[in-house]
Amino acid sequence: MRTKGFTLLEILVALTITAIVLTSVYGVFAALSSAKDELESDAEVFHQARVLFDRMGREIRSVYYHPARDSIFRGGEGEERQDFLEMTTRVTSPTLPRAAGISRIRYEVRPNPDDREGPPLLVRREESLLPGAAAAGMEHRLAAGIRLFRLRFFDGVEWRDAWNTGDGAGLPQMVELYLEIEADGRARTFLTAVEIPRVEP
Repeated sequence: MRTKGFTLLEILVALTITAIVLTSVYGVFAALSSAKDELESDAEVFHQARVLFDRMGREIRSVYYHPARDSIFRGGEGEERQDFLEMTTRVTSPTLPRAAGISRIRYEVRPNPDDREGPPLLVRREESLLPGAAAAGMEHRLAAGIRLFRLRFFDGVEWRDAWNTGDGAGLPQMVELYLEIEADGRARTFLTAVEIPRVEP
């Protein structure tokens, strides 16, 4: 009795179908893995931007300015075609040697000394204005991959690109913060506005 088997053509067709199915399944898993990595990267960058905006917003809302005292609020284009923000505020870091009173804070973007070709860093410098605290300044690298840091200031009528209380302008009503952060070869943009409470000095 003759046993029936598969022909060579049937085997080749079955192998082809199996290869197509496996390739499709691999493609689905690869796409899911890529999407997962992208979502995790986005979540990390969004968290970083939220932390930065929360910190800057808290300090801006607590800004201290008195025309007759050692206080400032200024910002606009600085070095590296990036903006800077400098102010005196009632919010001080707990890590500051004298973490109380009024502090002068400056945010600026600088080239990354560890990667001169890569995106720059956002740096924060803080120093206490209490008597005898002149040497108590501290500087921290807050975030890497900052492609762009921009500020705008609302005077009640229009938005300005720069502000300086030294020119007798007083305080703006609002400050707009814009960040462009690079991660994994992609840039994400973030925008927020912070209102400065009207408080008598």
